[in-house]
Amino acid sequence: MRNKKVLIIYNKVWSYRLKIFDILNQHYDLTVAYSDKSFVDKKFDFKTVYTPGYDIGPLFFHKTNLKKLAGDYDVVIAISNVRWISLMLLSLRRRKFKFILWGIGVSASYENKLDSKTTWDRVRFFFAKKADAILFYSNYPIKKYIENGIESKKLFVANNTVAIDEHFNLVKTENSKTDFLFIGTLYPQKGIDILLNAYIELNKTIALPTLQIIGAGPMESTLKERIEVNKLQDKVILHGAIYDQKILINFFSKSLVCISPTQAGLSVLMSMGYGVPFLTSFDAITGGEIFNIKKDENGFIYNGTEEDLKKTIIWIINNRDKVLAMGRNAKAHYDQFRKPSDMANAIKDSIEYVLNK
Repeated sequence: MRNKKVLIIYNKVWSYRLKIFDILNQHYDLTVAYSDKSFVDKKFDFKTVYTPGYDIGPLFFHKTNLKKLAGDYDVVIAISNVRWISLMLLSLRRRKFKFILWGIGVSASYENKLDSKTTWDRVRFFFAKKADAILFYSNYPIKKYIENGIESKKLFVANNTVAIDEHFNLVKTENSKTDFLFIGTLYPQKGIDILLNAYIELNKTIALPTLQIIGAGPMESTLKERIEVNKLQDKVILHGAIYDQKILINFFSKSLVCISPTQAGLSVLMSMGYGVPFLTSFDAITGGEIFNIKKDENGFIYNGTEEDLKKTIIWIINNRDKVLAMGRNAKAHYDQFRKPSDMANAIKDSIEYVLNK
């Protein structure tokens, strides 16, 4: 099927999608369209095209004639965002290409919990009915879509994931696991301040592992000041943003657990890939990645209070062997179900479905 032309219309050529796109490019003649100017002139192993746009209030419109662009392809996979009006309108056009929507399927953001706002649901279902297939990041939305009249046969799940260093060996790292890890942009919505509060309190009574914080963002200066005021410079280390897997692998290799109190995104999958259990709250902001965590089997889910977070941290410190076993379970889950090839193959299934429809 390498001669079939597939266009994926996205906002950015995200680094965590490169492996998935590379795999798809082995099966199809793939082009990835993006609207973020920062990716212009960057080189990839697949074709790309810049499709700029502009915002009007909460809505986004492409300057590029998407109908003309899409007409050169057999299948168009569009980021499922109902605010991208020019993209959604492609589903209504008289067209020869097959149209697939790809995304979370429900509301989710740093401001809103998964599926907590249903304002746009009717619009989502309207465009879903017009699409030839819908790809979700998790199983979560399927029941909701079927109940609202979308055919089950055109619903597919390509579970969200990230690529890890393929040479990583968990067994060789277990003896060196001593640290705690936070990785992600330093936004208040991720709960990094909650984690630091717990560390400040616990440090008064027990010996704590070193907390390695990887990320940059608006809270960086505040965190640095609080660390210094509480004399935790030797216990809480700020490293800034790091994206190089060859560097990140060293942090994961030394970490017992990865903690993000109120947000469970793709760092869940990265942690699992490196055999590190993930700790987050039951109502964390997520796009469905939290559903990979099986409480007390391959990760931790606390009840959302600072007391329970501290209690869980103490349990981790006192039960190293059990935590290491949970890390092996997390790694097994990733290896069996969440490799980039698993996601790419699910996307491929949806493409084959619409081509044969």
